[in-house]
Amino acid sequence: MLKAVRLVPLLMLVLAGAGLAQSSANPNEKPNVFLQPEPKPDKSRMRDIKGVVKDANGNFLQSATVRIKNLKTGNIAATQTKADGSYIFYDEIIDIDYEISAAREGFDPVTKRVTQYDPRKPAVRDFELQARK
Repeated sequence: MLKAVRLVPLLMLVLAGAGLAQSSANPNEKPNVFLQPEPKPDKSRMRDIKGVVKDANGNFLQSATVRIKNLKTGNIAATQTKADGSYIFYDEIIDIDYEISAAREGFDPVTKRVTQYDPRKPAVRDFELQARK
């Protein structure tokens, strides 16, 4: 009887471990049997889109809002320019057209396009904003 009492906690521990292993297994997930890092994603069809935002006098505009719109999906992302007026959007798909706009309080907004027919990596779009009158 004493041996059975000692084996019960061990048996419960083994069954609990088997249940956890079974519940966390995903049939679509294949283990990495080579114990090497996962392969890097293919970035051959990706590019960065970057540029600088300045005023009419050539001064860099910090904290200007730059928005990028994917013209295929309509998705919009935004960022703020740094102290040197620079902005960057990483890993945008090269086969899609984008609309990029720059705006800041007290200035008229400007919009430009990056098309799939522009193969440059990275694509550079600089903006010059005019002060509102």
